[in-house]
Amino acid sequence: MSNNKPVVILAGWLGCHRRNLRRYSQLYNSLGWDTIVQIASPRSIVTAMSEGPSSSQTSTTEMQHFAINTLKELQALQPPYFAIHIFSNGGCFLWECIRYILYEQDTSQQLSSTSSINISNLKQKLIGVIFDSAPGYYDGKINDLQSALEYVSSDIERKDLLTKTKTLDGNVVHQRFTEFWNGLLNDSTNIPQLYLYSQYDHLASAKHIEMLIECRKELIGMKGKIWNHKFLNSEHCCHLLKYPEEYSKAIKEFLAFCMREGLDNNSFIKSRL
Repeated sequence: MSNNKPVVILAGWLGCHRRNLRRYSQLYNSLGWDTIVQIASPRSIVTAMSEGPSSSQTSTTEMQHFAINTLKELQALQPPYFAIHIFSNGGCFLWECIRYILYEQDTSQQLSSTSSINISNLKQKLIGVIFDSAPGYYDGKINDLQSALEYVSSDIERKDLLTKTKTLDGNVVHQRFTEFWNGLLNDSTNIPQLYLYSQYDHLASAKHIEMLIECRKELIGMKGKIWNHKFLNSEHCCHLLKYPEEYSKAIKEFLAFCMREGLDNNSFIKSRL
């Protein structure tokens, strides 16, 4: 992997395998970008249904730990700039923790495990976020999570996680969902975002994604920075598979916009190129 190339973090969905993201890596490679594949464990995703990044100031959740390691790996590569491509809520929970570490945590209570991360440097280099089949509006419904667990390939792990979901407190899960969704609605990072979704997707409601998109467009400083592309009838996380040319074009145009925005607004990136 070349240090001179920009990097895309591919944040996989629940039950995703590295081989499932190979075609996405190939797409980005063809556009001159390197990729880091990051797939959160199914257990960490289930836990994130009830524990968010601000749940504790003294210890890290598994998802937070995963986010910290992701940022450390990215930092070691020293790319000129980077983007994050999020798949489903598994990727969204990782993005939520990354966003919290970079932009939202109280510096006076910063976790010691993040002390080696040059937060200011990484904030300057992040130029775009892509939501693919995401976010999923589950509204604290544990049944929706149990349906998503069908994608976990290990029978033993799937049964174990199904058992775990039955112990979750519905009120806690609902409160946690409200925190998760409001964080996406009110994200003040001012970074360009692209939403890729389908009316046919039963795990990520097009209606709620479009409501989110409209709210994001109304925020100060986000005019022109919120992009979306709706596919006709592709299934969850299958838009590239169903519409390869249309999908690739949407990604290419968005990245070109992000690079222009980054170069126009970020003197740090200009000095590196």
